[in-house]
Amino acid sequence: MKRYEKRMIVAVFVIGLVFGLAQGLVVPVRAAEQIVVCNWGGRDSDLEKEAFYDPFEKDTGIKVIITSPPLVGKIKAQIDSGNIEWDLILTDIPSIMTLTEEGKVYLEEIDYSQIDAKLLAQIIPETKRKYSIAGRIYSFNICYNTKTLKKLPKTYADFWDAKNFPGARSLNNSLGGIFPQLEAALMADGVPMNKLYPLDVERAWKSMDRVKPIITKWYKSHGEVVQMLVKGEVDMAVTIGPMVISEKWLGAPVAAGFVEQKLAADNWCILKGTKNKANAYKLMHYVLDAKRQGKFSSEAPYGPSNMEASKYIDPKLAVDINTAPENYKTSYWQDVKWWAEVGSDGKSHRERSIERMNKWLMQ
Repeated sequence: MKRYEKRMIVAVFVIGLVFGLAQGLVVPVRAAEQIVVCNWGGRDSDLEKEAFYDPFEKDTGIKVIITSPPLVGKIKAQIDSGNIEWDLILTDIPSIMTLTEEGKVYLEEIDYSQIDAKLLAQIIPETKRKYSIAGRIYSFNICYNTKTLKKLPKTYADFWDAKNFPGARSLNNSLGGIFPQLEAALMADGVPMNKLYPLDVERAWKSMDRVKPIITKWYKSHGEVVQMLVKGEVDMAVTIGPMVISEKWLGAPVAAGFVEQKLAADNWCILKGTKNKANAYKLMHYVLDAKRQGKFSSEAPYGPSNMEASKYIDPKLAVDINTAPENYKTSYWQDVKWWAEVGSDGKSHRERSIERMNKWLMQ
């Protein structure tokens, strides 16, 4: 090939590239561009990858690196040292409270202008907060083994009633900052769901005193008690309903009741000082999409935070979703604001209740 012909080919290529850019063609993202997401791991993480992260990577070219779990201590250590490894985390309200209300703030305030207004309007109002926005809805439910129990408890009054609803029971202790089940104790004592807050703390602890003798096991983690239910080591427990439903969908003889269920959220948060904030908002926007959330909830029975997502869930599966219309009617939202209120002693209701429970369990 002659020299002038080579020059002509190069010139045509350059002109074509410039023309293509002028016409708005998308230039692939550099391979080095990425975002690190820290979630809870396990099967749910695999399903998140399938529903959200893999499609996001394909659509944007931004590589998603997944790690777990989002431990509060590690988050603090990263930010305090300036060596921030994670960009976006999926975590619960107790962790968020610890990261934002105990002196130093470790999370970025959510800039809601970065999220499309139409999409934002579809998100459950109670889940849009200063430092977080919900990715999925979990719930505390009365859960049970359907094979070992002859009579299933429906309400907390039933759970507290060992005479008419016999069986081995389990409640959580306060390790890991898990809230004491004071709302459940009040409902067992006759307080309606819509009259729970502000909690009558002393009445709740008197009710806890009544249930304490019939608790056969105080569990340390939700994963632990779910397996206890699956194996029939306990007959009933108050724990994370979607985790139990996941086992049900896999064939285990367990179920969750939706009467008097407490709703809360796993939330997307951005670590304070991350240099990858722009990509964090891109992924956050992506995972809030109704169709994508519907796909995830069809595999992992957490309630979607996007209210339009129910359109994309099979009705046969939706009956086991905590935010399905019929289940939502018998639910209430955990009042995070009340739990975070600080008293004259400088402690929040949450801190004070956890300390009290630790002492109470030792009595």
